[in-house]
Amino acid sequence: MEKLEILGKKYQIQSGLPPEEVLRIHREIVKRLKILSLEYPNLDKIDILVLYVIELNEKIIDMEKTLKKETKKIEDIRTKIFHLEEKILTNLR
Repeated sequence: MEKLEILGKKYQIQSGLPPEEVLRIHREIVKRLKILSLEYPNLDKIDILVLYVIELNEKIIDMEKTLKKETKKIEDIRTKIFHLEEKILTNLR
């Protein structure tokens, strides 16, 4: 169990990640929330967290798009390789 403190509240979480990775993520969260709090001083903690969740969601969507493009590239390469193999086999006969 890992113990984290975010915006003054303590959380105990169980993660499959190594402790050093959980610590890295925790530091990243705290840093970003601090930056958002400075950028938007009139917002309360909930609003700051909502902004952070929106940012994370945007990152996830961007990563999904990138993954989709890369998967498409790999599939195209596999298709080309398959056709080349067929062509080679046909020429060998």
